[in-house]
Amino acid sequence: MSRKKIQLSPQEYNQLKIIHRKIHDKKYADRLKAIIMLNKGYTLQETCEILLLDNDTITGIIKKYEKGGIDELITDHYQTYSGRLTEKQMIEFKADLNTHLFSTAKEVSDYINKKFGIKYSHDGTVSLLHRLGFVYKKTKGVPAKADKDKQQAYVKEYEKLKKGLKKDEKIYFLDAMHPIHNSTPDYAWIEKGKEREIQTVSGRDRLNINGLYSPCDHETIIRTTDSVNAISTLALLQAIPIKHPELKRIIVFHDNARYNHSKYLKEKLPANIEMRPLPPYSPNLNLIERLWKLFRKDVMNNRYHETFDDFKKASLHFFKTLRGRKDILNSLMTENFHIYQSI
Repeated sequence: MSRKKIQLSPQEYNQLKIIHRKIHDKKYADRLKAIIMLNKGYTLQETCEILLLDNDTITGIIKKYEKGGIDELITDHYQTYSGRLTEKQMIEFKADLNTHLFSTAKEVSDYINKKFGIKYSHDGTVSLLHRLGFVYKKTKGVPAKADKDKQQAYVKEYEKLKKGLKKDEKIYFLDAMHPIHNSTPDYAWIEKGKEREIQTVSGRDRLNINGLYSPCDHETIIRTTDSVNAISTLALLQAIPIKHPELKRIIVFHDNARYNHSKYLKEKLPANIEMRPLPPYSPNLNLIERLWKLFRKDVMNNRYHETFDDFKKASLHFFKTLRGRKDILNSLMTENFHIYQSI
């Protein structure tokens, strides 16, 4: 039996598999599979029999690969292919990808054709993007007015404060959230070709949750309230010295919600509580935000609560059982602050 061994590097092998998963045209998929099989040690005859292709077709696939690599396998010169980007054009194109967002492979191929006069097929474009080190994923939203310098100054101040913290001193982070009673569809492992439905409710009732989180020992103090304002925030803060009469100094970091700066709150605040505002537009610096994210994942994402009362019970249960989830809290609530910078 004739053997034609194709030698693929681990990187080339993984690249072929990635492209194969994304390719739409059976003809191109068979070409990729043929090269993978020959790399695995299958003979020409075995490859022909398994892929239901003739010997001339497999030989032609091998010649294509030897001539132009993966790009040659997933393009047809008489249809869409009119050349490849030069090394200089690749560098320029990669710089463009890092400054412009393209939502589809078609947008990318149209851009290449318009700028360089070179046509790439859909699958050729995907292959090119992978070779340049790009993957298809969601963008990440950041506050438009985030100030990098102010955030860095805060982190420096925080680290100094935490390092010098005494036994009768404690840090808390303050924030509120307002989860709505409804299910939030989210990613999950679902059998290919099938759909999984999550029940939703038509009600728009919401909880008003005011909370404190301490990185010193993962302590949380949570209150549900009719409204989050200066009065309810004061009641929450007053719970700290009641719970911890041994503390002589309590530092509370908070966002710039109006009620956190109110005259009423300042006048009624216990003397041993210091309110310290975070830099504007910096939710990334408020540790309790990570707790809210975990709450949404555990209580709301792909979860159905038939009644608002059921939803409230599940929410309160989440907070009551937090202290027993030390492994998750130790990994999630680290004081490694990511700095945002507005573009």
